Amino acid sequence: MRSETISSRAEARAAGSPWGASLRGFGNVFRKELSSWTGTRSRWVHPLVWLAVLIGPLLLPLYLMREVFAAQAAGVLAMGLEMFFTLAALAPAVGAVLLMQGSVITERQLGTAAWVLSKPVGRSAFLLAKLTANAAALLIAATLLPGAVAYGLLSLEHGAPLALDSFLRALALDAVNVLFYLTLTLALGALVNNRGVVLAVPLALLLGGDLVLSLAPGLASVTPWVLGRFAAVVAQGQALPSAWPVLASLGWCVVLLAAALWRFGREDL
Repeated sequence: MRSETISSRAEARAAGSPWGASLRGFGNVFRKELSSWTGTRSRWVHPLVWLAVLIGPLLLPLYLMREVFAAQAAGVLAMGLEMFFTLAALAPAVGAVLLMQGSVITERQLGTAAWVLSKPVGRSAFLLAKLTANAAALLIAATLLPGAVAYGLLSLEHGAPLALDSFLRALALDAVNVLFYLTLTLALGALVNNRGVVLAVPLALLLGGDLVLSLAPGLASVTPWVLGRFAAVVAQGQALPSAWPVLASLGWCVVLLAAALWRFGREDL
């Protein structure tokens, strides 16, 4: 009740600003989107799935195939860090695409979006609430929770707590990668009316990034394709190789979101 009151007051204050009409109803849409995570089996299914996907492989170097990984020059700890942070950039990004690929386009095609927007809900609020609610839920379930478990397991391997600041900065790099693909998929859902495009384009960029970089390595500085590798480096206490991929990825998120807001705001639903 108190959170609803605070949200209502915030929306009332926003009503007098230039963004007021477009952000009207943000709180209601945000709560509706979040309830699909917290009010269903997703509240425990998603965390368990992501723990299995990200922590399961980590058990190979730490326990199940320890002798094999110990024979590597990098050592068990370094191999474990690289495995976790590389996978933590890839798998949740795939999850973000699958999660968001129907979030906007389905509601547009079924007419649900038109019905929601016939209520006191602004078009910008509709998209922004979907993005923030799903980003928050996915990053908690697929990045923070597995990250906390991985930190504990890898610290045990190290014999002492790992440098927490380095570990958190590495998690932040993976989170930026996930946010990029989440925003890209949501934006495509607002920009085009073809579900195949909404699904195929992000997955092609995600899975084909290494191939493209092998042909055009200069693209590394303007894409999120190296963030997983950078995260593994930063987690080991080394400096971030370059800030450009991070800045570029966040910049693309802003550009994609702005394009989606512009197009969706002018669409005849």
